[in-house]
Formats: sequence, C-alpha cells, structure tokens
Amino acid sequence: MAKLIFILEDNDDLRELYCYILEGEDYDISTFATIAEFKEFEKEIPDLYLLDVMLPDGDGIQLCSELMQNPLTSNVPIIMVSAHKDIADVKLQCPTADFISKPFDIENLSQQISKRITGSVA
Repeated sequence: MAKLIFILEDNDDLRELYCYILEGEDYDISTFATIAEFKEFEKEIPDLYLLDVMLPDGDGIQLCSELMQNPLTSNVPIIMVSAHKDIADVKLQCPTADFISKPFDIENLSQQISKRITGSVA
C-alpha cells in the first residue's frame, strides 16, 4: 500500500510539481491550497505532512504546532517548506519538523521525504 502525503501549498504550480514528483515515486497525494481545505480532512491521518509556511488563511508553523500537540498526529513526520522563513525561526516554533528552502532541489526533497517516511534514503 502506497504511503499517503498531505501537501498544503497555496501555489498551484508547486502543488502540481509536488504531485508530479511524488506520484512518480508511488506515493498517494492529497493536496490543499488553504488551511481551511486542509482542516476538512483532518480526521484522515497521512504518513507525512508537507506544509508551506506562508498561506493565504494562516500560518503553516502554527498548524505544525497544532499537529504536534494532537495525540493522533504527533508522531506523523512534518516537513516545512518556505522561501520566506529562516530555518532557526521554524525550528523554534516547530522543533520536530524538517525544513526545505524554496527554491528546492528535487532530489533533496525526495530524499527528505523518503528518509522521514521509511527511515532510509531511497
């Protein structure tokens, strides 16, 4: 059974790119453009969250913190992605999350996801 990744990204082109890359690696993907859309599916638990930091209706870092505090999602790996935040700021507010800066290297993104989901680099 394929691993499920929830992607919260407001940029349409990046959501498409994430899907293209990750579906090609046999992951199941659910994408969301806003926190409101994302929260409609919060009863479903993925194998990994890929969250943008800056969103039109909120802050991905705050959402990360909420996910970490929820007993149902606290053990699900989180990768934060942003062009606008410093890694140190993200780590202070969401210490268990990994961070990838935009623009990102596709190979690095794939490796980080594989490492977080399976515990090894594909």
